[in-house]
Amino acid sequence: MKTKILILLLAFAFTAQSCGLAPSNRGKKIDLTWWKPFDTKEMVQPLVETFQKANPNVRINYVQKNIETYEDELVDALAAGQGPDIFSIHNDWLPKHKDKMAVAPEKTFSLREFRESFLEVANFDLVSESKIYAVPLAVDVLALYYNKDIFNSAGFPRPPATWEEMVDMAPKLTKQDALGNFQRSAVALGTADNINRATDILSLLMLQNGTPLSSAEGVSTIDQPIRDQTGGSYVPGARALEFYTQFANPQKVTYTWNSRSNNSIDAFASGQAAMIFSYSYLRDILRDKAPFLNYAVAPAPQIDPAASRVNYANYWAEGVAKQSREQEAAWQFLKFISQKDALAKYYDVKKQASARLDLIEAQIPDSEIGLFAENALSAKSFHKPDSDAIENIFAQMINDVILRNILPADAIRAASQKIQLLIRNF
Repeated sequence: MKTKILILLLAFAFTAQSCGLAPSNRGKKIDLTWWKPFDTKEMVQPLVETFQKANPNVRINYVQKNIETYEDELVDALAAGQGPDIFSIHNDWLPKHKDKMAVAPEKTFSLREFRESFLEVANFDLVSESKIYAVPLAVDVLALYYNKDIFNSAGFPRPPATWEEMVDMAPKLTKQDALGNFQRSAVALGTADNINRATDILSLLMLQNGTPLSSAEGVSTIDQPIRDQTGGSYVPGARALEFYTQFANPQKVTYTWNSRSNNSIDAFASGQAAMIFSYSYLRDILRDKAPFLNYAVAPAPQIDPAASRVNYANYWAEGVAKQSREQEAAWQFLKFISQKDALAKYYDVKKQASARLDLIEAQIPDSEIGLFAENALSAKSFHKPDSDAIENIFAQMINDVILRNILPADAIRAASQKIQLLIRNF
C-alpha cells in the first residue's frame, strides 16, 4: 500500500513539474520582470499569484507601462541591456522586434500544441519559420457600433450586414443643415485623421476584397491587379480605397463625413454619428463618455454574406527578451498563464475574448463579448515590416484621395512604392 502511495505521489509530482505547476530549479531563486501596457497589476494578479504558489522560487515583478511611450521605452531599455525578461508586443510588431526576442523552447511550448490551442491569426502573426515568438492572452476584432435610437427612428430594425446595405442606409441616416454642415452622420468613414483606427477599417476592406497585402518574396503587391470572373482584371486595393473614401466625397450620395467632422468616438458618444467602427475597448470609453447612450454592437459588414467571413484582428501577445538570463523560466511562466484554467481566472477580472480555441466556444453566448469571441475565429491580419510606417502610408493614401483629389489608382500605386522602399530598407 505504501509503495502504491509513493508511486502516485511521484507521478503527480512529475506531471505537475512537466506542466509548470510545480517549481523547477527548487534551490534557485529567480526574478522575472514583466512589462505590459493597459493591464493594471490587479488584472494580472490572478495569473501571477497562481504561478508563484506553484513556483515559490520564482518572483514576477509586474510593471504596467504607458502605451504612449511604451515601445520607445522598451527599445531603449533592451538596447541598454536593462530591459524586462518578458514584454508585450502588438500582433503586428514581430517583423520589427523579432531580433530582440527569444523563441519558445520546444520542450516547453511545441509548435503543434500552439497551433492546436490558439486562433489561426495568432499562428500567422506570432510564429515565424516554425518558431513561436509570443503567446496571446486575449484577442480583439473590429466591430460595428450603432446607435439603436437613431436606427429605430429611421425605421431600420437591424444594422447593415453587408457594405452594400451600409451604402443604402447612409443617405437616410445623414442629416445636413442649410449650409451643408453635418448635423448627423450615418457612419464615421472616409477620412483618416478624425476617425479612430481608420487605417484598420481600410485594411479590413482590402482583406475582404482579396487585396494582396503580403508577399513572401518581399515585394509590395498592394497595387497588383487580380482577375475577375469575366476574364478581365481590376486592382482590389484601389477599389477598397475608393469605397472607403466615398463617404467623404461630396459628389457621392453616400457623403456623410468630412475632415471638419468631430472625432469619431466623440461624434458617436454625442449622437452625431449613427455608426462607428472600433474594438471591444470602446465599451469602457462609452461607459465614461456617454453612460446613457442606447447602442449595440454588430459584426463588421462583409462584401458577400455567402462567402467566408473576414474580420480584422488587433491584440497583444507576451514574449521573452533574448537578453534575459532566465529565458527558460520566463517561457515556463508564459506557458502556465496561457493555459485554459489560468486564463479563465484572468477573464474573471478583465472580460475579453480569448485567444484560445477551447475557451471561445463557452464565450460566444456571452452578451458582452460573445460577438468579439465568435468573430475572432475569422480574424485576419497581414505582415507589416514596420507597423507605424505602414499606418502612416495608409493614412496618406486616404488623405491623397480626399484632400488632394488624387485618383485611388494613383494613390495606391504611390503607396506601393513607399512600401517597397520600406521593405528594401528594412
